[in-house]
Amino acid sequence: MHPEHVPVVPSDATRIRLGSGIICVDAAGAQSVLARLPSLREKGVEAECGPELLHVGGNLVVGLSAWSDGKILVGCMLPVSEWPTRLAAVYERLIHFFMEASFRQQELDPRLWMRWLDATDCSQEVVRSASNERVIESDHYASRIIELWCYRLRFVDRPDERVWVLRESVATAAYAPFRSVDGPTPTDRGAVQRDRRMWMYTDEAEAFARFAARDDGRPPIVTVQEGAALLGITEDALREALARADNVIQRTASVTDRTHWYVLEHLAEWHGAPTL
Repeated sequence: MHPEHVPVVPSDATRIRLGSGIICVDAAGAQSVLARLPSLREKGVEAECGPELLHVGGNLVVGLSAWSDGKILVGCMLPVSEWPTRLAAVYERLIHFFMEASFRQQELDPRLWMRWLDATDCSQEVVRSASNERVIESDHYASRIIELWCYRLRFVDRPDERVWVLRESVATAAYAPFRSVDGPTPTDRGAVQRDRRMWMYTDEAEAFARFAARDDGRPPIVTVQEGAALLGITEDALREALARADNVIQRTASVTDRTHWYVLEHLAEWHGAPTL
């Protein structure tokens, strides 16, 4: 490739995104990466001046970087260096776990995580939990598990803080002799996670109220007929929505004989019904 095709990176840039997956913190580093990986030259360069890098976590394939302007970005930091880790105490247990939720319902508010910079410790406990199970074949079942976690964050220069995370998951699995009484989890042998959702709260009363609202006894997975009734729509309207959707096959929870099973939230999304 001719030199004139190499993108020019502003000398005062502090955050440079190369393509969709690589991030650098200065022009020299970005130019080094572009020279070493010429295929990136055609993928676009987005340079910004001012944002300061606060934390890098993850690995070279899937990493998260937190910035002074409140953004948390997914991408590999290059060139490899000693990056700041000011969220180290809360990264694995809280931030990374929340950000990696398959279908997260809210973004991680920078007004929250920026208060957690330089926390010294983070402990966690389950304060409420509920689960319900449905047999879908003689040797297969589905479970919907709801848990309310309380995280306590500690600091050197100010009082502890608490935050609550409501976690909900739906999984299907084959019966096993010594499985957990709470049903399958994504780590159980033979279990397949069908849905995972999370919400974060700083108010204890709100967190407990939301847990109570989610603990509504709905079945983990439903048929089209059951889903239409629960959503308050006609079966024909729901079937038309399924016919229009492009990811129904991939997200069908199970098929037994001629019965197709779905996670209720997925049916709501396909139909455009209000968020459950």
